[in-house]
Amino acid sequence: MAAINKEQVDMDNPAFAQQDPHLKINDEEEMSLPPQFRNRYPRRPPLFDGLLNNVRAVTKKVEHIKGFKFEVAGGLSNNFHLAHSWMIPPSNKGKAPNPNPMKQPPVPSYTLAAQYLGGELRTPFDQPSYIMTGRWDSTGKLEAAIIKKLNETFNFRLSAFYLDSSPNNAQIHLDCDISGEDYVHSIKLGTGLYSFNMMQTIGKRVVLGYEMMTLTERNMSLMSYAFKFGISQKQNLYAQYVGAADQLILAYNHRLLDKAYFMSEFEYSNQSGESRTILGYRQKFATSEVIITVNSKMKFSSALTLQGFAYQLKLCAIADYNKDSYKFGYGIAMGQV
Repeated sequence: MAAINKEQVDMDNPAFAQQDPHLKINDEEEMSLPPQFRNRYPRRPPLFDGLLNNVRAVTKKVEHIKGFKFEVAGGLSNNFHLAHSWMIPPSNKGKAPNPNPMKQPPVPSYTLAAQYLGGELRTPFDQPSYIMTGRWDSTGKLEAAIIKKLNETFNFRLSAFYLDSSPNNAQIHLDCDISGEDYVHSIKLGTGLYSFNMMQTIGKRVVLGYEMMTLTERNMSLMSYAFKFGISQKQNLYAQYVGAADQLILAYNHRLLDKAYFMSEFEYSNQSGESRTILGYRQKFATSEVIITVNSKMKFSSALTLQGFAYQLKLCAIADYNKDSYKFGYGIAMGQV
């Protein structure tokens, strides 16, 4: 069974921006919203799979362009949104061939993303009755999802993935989320697995959770655990053990100033005995954003985003001192970005 690399989620892709409410850092002030649209359940915990998304939005999920990327996006109506993007990787001319035969050199690619919001959306505060998203690229990868929120308690998600052009690598997942004032339960049925997890808020600062997963093809059951501790309103500590990967993850985030965040993440794999630490910093301004990361293997990365009225410019740099590798990229997006 092929594995889905969840770390490659593109935060800026409009097809997936609204798929998971925990995908992006939730740093927008709710006081500017009308009372009926503010968070009515402040003690509701995040999903088990989304516990670390606020941290990984900086340490892993940020998009670093290698080469040149051009994107055109726009809404054909209040309900339908399209995005076209072209990616041109840097030239490999004059470089030594990659010794890893499993890692193919990057090739130019085209990606089409679409999103449809069901229902009548007359104001920015109207909630869609359902969400349909899809993304296809020229390498053969296809992703699609439909999200339906029945009420404040039940939410359904149906996702399909083609990791490449081979139908043998297709996966389908059906998720049902059951949410209360201070808990979230999730049931997943997927290709080769089924699982149940729950997250429970205890008191004012602690969130505990666990997941039971069964791999039907291997006839194996695995347990995973999650923990969150709110040190203060601006600091959070996370811990998660992932049974499927036999991996322990510790994370910390700190809101230093308005729109300024410091993140850290530590990973230890019991299978390989290897560990890695990542430090990240994110600063948002009125029309720009800066993200900087460094890991324990001396790999530095930075991404500068400049936001205009109907355009976005992105400059990226990645330096790997151990491999003596330095890569740069820039992107231009036009329309509703």
